[in-house]
Amino acid sequence: MINKTFSKGDLLEIISTFGIDIPNANHMDKLRLSITLWSELGNLESIPADNQVYMINNLSELKEYLQKQNPDKILSVKQKQKIMRFTKEVIVYCNNGYNLDYSIFKSYEEIHIPMSDISIHGDIPSVRRAIEKINKDPNLKQKIKPVISNRMKKQLEKKKENKKIKTYYGLICKEGNFTINFD
Repeated sequence: MINKTFSKGDLLEIISTFGIDIPNANHMDKLRLSITLWSELGNLESIPADNQVYMINNLSELKEYLQKQNPDKILSVKQKQKIMRFTKEVIVYCNNGYNLDYSIFKSYEEIHIPMSDISIHGDIPSVRRAIEKINKDPNLKQKIKPVISNRMKKQLEKKKENKKIKTYYGLICKEGNFTINFD
């Protein structure tokens, strides 16, 4: 059975990534979709390997992956709220010119050490934003690098590509350097 930590969106992404044929999957609720997906996996003999996002090579690895807790959802709601509050305070510290007097922190270590610890949660947008800002801190001895899953990297790349070309009611806006000559 599929672990309940997988959301409907996660299951739909797995279905499309591995090319599993489930008609009207978008219209099913999460429970029905997970039951249908699990029974469909039982009927399959093999699946195509995915070495970009999930790093799954065969059907048994996919089944094992789905039975365990979703690796993207390892934080409880309380833990995530605590991280979000902390990153919010770090962003306030950064926006106030990296001045401790205008923040709740009493020392630079109170900021930098926990930031290094929560950098493993780089899939959370607030963590990435706080790390990006804290890395510009002149008091920071060593740069912090967020740990981002392959899945999130793909989503960020796709988002970046979509930002380069925008379409507004038929008008196409392209980003880049252009030269316009008027004769």
